[in-house]
Amino acid sequence: MRPTPPARPPGPRTRSPLGQASALRADPLGYMRHLRTAYGDVLTLRIGPRDVLMVCDPAAAREVLVEKASSFRKGRGIQKMQDFLGSGLLTAEGQEWRTHRRLMQPAFHRSALSGMASSIVEATQPTIGRLHQSADRGQPVEVGGEMLRVTLRAIAAVLFGTGLSDAELAVVERELPPLLDRTTQRVRAFIDVPTEWPTPANRRAQASGAALDRIVARIIAQRRAAPEPGHDLLGLLLSARDEDGQGGLNDREIRDEVMTLFLAGHETTATLLTFLLLEFARHPDVQERARAEVRAVLGGRDPDAADAPALPYLNACIQEALRLYPPAWIVPRQATEPVTVAGYSLPAGASVSVNIFLMQRSPLAWRRPDNFDPERWLNGTRTPDAFMPFGAGARMCIGNHLALLEATLMSALLLRDLSFDVPDGGPTGLSPSVTLKADGPVIAHVTRVD
Repeated sequence: MRPTPPARPPGPRTRSPLGQASALRADPLGYMRHLRTAYGDVLTLRIGPRDVLMVCDPAAAREVLVEKASSFRKGRGIQKMQDFLGSGLLTAEGQEWRTHRRLMQPAFHRSALSGMASSIVEATQPTIGRLHQSADRGQPVEVGGEMLRVTLRAIAAVLFGTGLSDAELAVVERELPPLLDRTTQRVRAFIDVPTEWPTPANRRAQASGAALDRIVARIIAQRRAAPEPGHDLLGLLLSARDEDGQGGLNDREIRDEVMTLFLAGHETTATLLTFLLLEFARHPDVQERARAEVRAVLGGRDPDAADAPALPYLNACIQEALRLYPPAWIVPRQATEPVTVAGYSLPAGASVSVNIFLMQRSPLAWRRPDNFDPERWLNGTRTPDAFMPFGAGARMCIGNHLALLEATLMSALLLRDLSFDVPDGGPTGLSPSVTLKADGPVIAHVTRVD
């Protein structure tokens, strides 16, 4: 007779109707670290009326995300994003997700993305110019804000090419943050206000969404009427067809994917670059070595996609920043049928959170796990099974190659001519929300490098 798997992994007990929600609110990462130390890499915590299986173990994470992925859907928090983002790859499920993924995948192959490198470089130039001015004036720079602006411009250029006017780009810069803020509030809320209720936050988000919809609809209609040659993502999405030449995405589906790409290709890359520059400032020797590599490869020219393989140390720095500060720091899933994970039985409807942050800082998998050490990616001491900054399996982030291309090109441009210093060491805490951020502004002094 086969033994029955234990029903509940270890975890803290509580009589509070909120479970561990209050402790998680007060210090989410600190409390999760405490739980992992006390109960191991697979544990149960209670949030309100629900038990949540927290997974920090690489093998169990692969069970959820790869081996038994068909037994899970995306978590409740991600489902809440549909109200404002629509049904893009981030939120879609089932056959809809499979169809969209199949149609969109060719647009995100490295070969397709390499043609967009010049758009990324061009979108970065205004930021380089502003930073030069700040350096000449001795003005400090708020790194996070600058990175948000440059990554928004880059994703707009990659999506639309030259189809977005300066006035429309200004609208996107103004209207996207309120929409993302309300989406974040909904994901984090224990008890959420329905989006149909006319609250100030809902009205503001709906107005922002409508303004963005008008821009996207105009560009889609223009492209449908007069297709343009080129390699931007919108053109590739409009021309996407099944293998038999049939199908394709309708205008609403393309709108939803564009909104998803604005979210996934904007804030996450900005967060990565902010932490990368912060670590460069904290480790001047690492910054100088990366700069020397960039200058040796580029000379005085701008980078392109073909340069990325020739920048192994810079790429190691990017990988290490992703390990320490994964923007998508937790991956929520909900079981759609009874399933076992790490030997434990889960019923249909069970909530699972794969904790990428703790897995990538596990002392069982990484030497000196909390240290910024790019060398680990060059000397064979990395642990690839415990590194999933873009998720894993069929639902791995479709934009992973785009994010790495943006990070490589932008950081090469920034390092080539500029040096970054954070005199006070910058914020030491982390703020985990939908994405992982620093818990305060990163204020840098920027100087020109001859």
